[in-house]
Amino acid sequence: MLPLDKNEEGHGCRFFSLKDKTSLALRSFPEAFSESRCVGSSHGWLVLLDKASEPYLLNPLRGGWVLRLPPVKTFPCVLQVVRSDEDGEGRGSAAFYEAVHLGRWRTTTLLSLPTLREYIISKAVLSASPNGDDQGNGCWVVVIFGNESKLAFCGCRDFVGGGAWTELTGNRAPYSDVMFYHGTLFALSNAGFVEVWDFNRDSPVKIMEIKSSFPRKSAEAARALRNLCFTNTYLVEAGSEILLLVRFAGYFVNRHGVPVEEDYLLTEEDTHPLVCPYRTLYFHVYMLDMNSEEWIGLDSIGDRAVFVGGSHSRSVSAREFPEIEANSVYFTDDNWDPVERDDLYGGHDMGVYSFQSGKVKEICELGSDKVEPPPFWVFPF
Repeated sequence: MLPLDKNEEGHGCRFFSLKDKTSLALRSFPEAFSESRCVGSSHGWLVLLDKASEPYLLNPLRGGWVLRLPPVKTFPCVLQVVRSDEDGEGRGSAAFYEAVHLGRWRTTTLLSLPTLREYIISKAVLSASPNGDDQGNGCWVVVIFGNESKLAFCGCRDFVGGGAWTELTGNRAPYSDVMFYHGTLFALSNAGFVEVWDFNRDSPVKIMEIKSSFPRKSAEAARALRNLCFTNTYLVEAGSEILLLVRFAGYFVNRHGVPVEEDYLLTEEDTHPLVCPYRTLYFHVYMLDMNSEEWIGLDSIGDRAVFVGGSHSRSVSAREFPEIEANSVYFTDDNWDPVERDDLYGGHDMGVYSFQSGKVKEICELGSDKVEPPPFWVFPF
C-alpha cells in the first residue's frame, strides 16, 4: 500500500501488486481518514488513528468498511482527554498523558491530540479478520502503546466504540514486536525474551515465558556498528516455526551501500546530506528452539519469504506464490521518528533482502524523497 500520486485527487491509496508489478489507485477512504496515521495492517484490515488520535479499523479492499475501536481516553497511560473543537477539526484538543520514567516516578505531560497520535500506538495486530466465519467473535486487537512500549488489547465486543483498552500485564516491557499464530500471541521484548498468551478463550491468559536472550551475534554486530547503524526486530511464523529477524540499517549510507559517518556526506558548500540518511543493509535470522529456549542462527529460510515493517509480520511459500522470491525478506520503512519529524525524508526505506546474495534490491522505484504516509504490506487473506 502506497500513497496516491501527487497528481491524483481524492482520499485513498495505491496498491502495488508484487505479482503484476502494477499499481491501482483506490479512492474508497472516508474523508475523515485523509490525514490518518496507520499503525498496523493485519488480515486485510488497517489500524488507523484519526486526527484526534481515535483508533479505527478500516478495510480498504472492501469498500472502506470501518469499525471503531475503544476510545483513546481508555488507554492506561491517558489520564484525561479535554476536547476543544473551536477550529472544527479537533486540533485544539489536548490530553493529559501519564508516563513512567525508569520505573521510579511518574510525570504528567500535556500533549495536543495530534501529538499524542505519534506516541500512543507504535504497532497493532489482529488475531483474525473481524468479518470471518465466526462473525468476529474470535477477533482480538493487541497494540504496543505508550512511551514504555507496553501491551494492551480489546476484543470484538469493543468494536462499536464502547469498551476500553485493557493492559496485558506482562513483565518484560518494553516490547519491540507482537504476532498472532492460531489465536496465540507471541510478544517479543527488547531483551529477546518471548511471552506467550492464549487468546482462544473469553480473556487472555499467559501460558509461557521463554527466557531467551538477545542473540550474541546480532548484539556484537550492533555494538560494533553502534555509531553507524540501528536495529529493529521482528517475530514471524514460518512453516510452524517462530523466527526472529534483526534488521540492520545505516543512519547514513553512501551510493555504494556502505554506512558512513554524517561528516562524510557534507561539504563546506552543502550542509545537507548528499544521500538519503538511512537505508536497510542486511538481516540476521534465528529460529526459536522451544526446548533450550535459545535463538538458533540460520543462514537460509528455504523456499519461504517473510514480510516485515509496520504491518503484522507474515511469511509465504514461494512454491505457492512463485512471483515471490524465496529465501528473502520484503521490508517497508517503520523508522517512525524521521517520518513524523523530517520534511525531507522518511517512508522511503523499502526493498527485498536476499539471504543468498546478502544484497538489497528495490521492489518499486520510490527514490530517496519522503514517502508519506509510509508503505504498508496488506494481505487480503
